[in-house]
Amino acid sequence: MTFLHPQWLALLALPVILAFWEWTRKGQPIALPFDHGRQRRGLVLHFLVLCANCLPAGLLTLAILFLAHPITFTPPEVERKLTNIQILLDTSGSMAEPHGSQANGRHRRFDSAMDAIEKFINYRKGDAYGLTIFSRHFIHWVPLTLDTQSIMLARPFIQPDNPRLDPPNMVRKGLPDALWGITLIGKALYGAADILSQRPSGDRMVILLTDGESSDIKAPKDLAVISALRAQNVTVFAIMLSEEQIEPALVGIARATGGDVFNAATPEALHTVFQSIDAMKRVVVLEKQPQVADYYDPFFLPATVLLILSVLTLFGLRFTPW
Repeated sequence: MTFLHPQWLALLALPVILAFWEWTRKGQPIALPFDHGRQRRGLVLHFLVLCANCLPAGLLTLAILFLAHPITFTPPEVERKLTNIQILLDTSGSMAEPHGSQANGRHRRFDSAMDAIEKFINYRKGDAYGLTIFSRHFIHWVPLTLDTQSIMLARPFIQPDNPRLDPPNMVRKGLPDALWGITLIGKALYGAADILSQRPSGDRMVILLTDGESSDIKAPKDLAVISALRAQNVTVFAIMLSEEQIEPALVGIARATGGDVFNAATPEALHTVFQSIDAMKRVVVLEKQPQVADYYDPFFLPATVLLILSVLTLFGLRFTPW
């Protein structure tokens, strides 16, 4: 604790002088007629009366402390540096292929991707997330937001549609493969770089989840993609949801932007990949300066007690009650 106006503390000499004078002064003797009796000195009563007479000095002390404006410094706030993470999710028909164990029912590559995304965004709270689904075209389904629940609520509406795997009588919830099929990763990366460029602050990162090759990133087209991503300071992490070899052009794009590529043939491997991405892109913590706050709280109770006692003593606890 300290004081905003410490110069006023010099006035604390006044209540000290007042209390010292109260305890040492002789006062005006008064002759009282007591016939044939011995009176006790009344030391206890004398002490109580002196304490009562010093209550104004105590109130004056607190008034001076209030005038000096006591303050304290709150602990410095910790703020994390925001990372803008655009998730590029391949929703072509091949994402309906089985992924991992099927012992508990059908589990698709799409399901593994959404489960891993949910765990990742719940673990890295405080970052801004956006969701872009893509195949032949791309749609920015969820804009960059701190409300991560909106990404998981989109799950029923962005499921892949694969007529070969799904029965004809199944209710279609996703985009038709006839219009949505074919994977164009480069086109989606251009779209992600464009939307991330609109963020004025924070790091920019793309997490790409796909299971196929793309014709629009093969050499020499990959150089233009790398140039666009670098121009916007976008880091790309690519995840292949299959055992197929990752396309060399995709490896070059990710590593040229400061990211990396991973294979995740099972849901367990996919979770490990997201942990690796989190370790490679650490959360940056910014420490702010301590904040100044008023610190009157310790003085309110003593001031209230002294004020009440001072009022009560006015009803008779003094040397000359008349």
